[in-house]
Amino acid sequence: MIIASSLPANPDRVYILGAGRFGSSAALKISSQWPDCEVHLVDRIPEVSSEIPGEHHSGTDAIQFLQDNFVKERPDDLVIPCVPVHVAFNWVLSHFGFCIPVPVCLMEFLPGSVAGNDGCIYCSRSDFVCPDSCPEPEGYCPVTKMKRNEPLFETMEKINLNSYRTIIVRSGQLLPGVGALTAGQLSALLTEVRREKGRFLIGTASKCHGVIHGFVH
Repeated sequence: MIIASSLPANPDRVYILGAGRFGSSAALKISSQWPDCEVHLVDRIPEVSSEIPGEHHSGTDAIQFLQDNFVKERPDDLVIPCVPVHVAFNWVLSHFGFCIPVPVCLMEFLPGSVAGNDGCIYCSRSDFVCPDSCPEPEGYCPVTKMKRNEPLFETMEKINLNSYRTIIVRSGQLLPGVGALTAGQLSALLTEVRREKGRFLIGTASKCHGVIHGFVH
């Protein structure tokens, strides 16, 4: 299944996880586009540059911050992952269950597959570094101009392995180069995984890039 959500046209609150290059750029873009949007910038580093707009939560773990600040009644709050972890998966893992390796046979099915250190698989339809301002157009790559018939999140949803249930969280594009999840998606993911015990493949993907982890409880 795919867990998708329409992103709000005028977001009220955004949590940016990671204050590095991509997180700082996202904060600047969002503050410029929506000056009234409440921006929270979360990072483990002890201090975030005062030139980056928003409320800074330095010295803070991203997943722990979500646990402490997640409000179920605000499903349109946005989460922008800019940290080197699979946020949706680690959100589930922080509540219960265990990480297990993804079956290696999936590397033959998923495009541009690369094995991660914790048993996950990264995948991509691009064999180059995408521009920061990619508008993620429908059906083709803006760099190569080549047609792309199927978005990656749909390809990943088609994973069908015996004794595994596949759940893919779709990352939407808030602004060019800024992908986002909603708090509602994270809540729905947790609910789905809790629905029944067993082995899962939990992924997050946009049209061109994705990551998938194994999980059991």
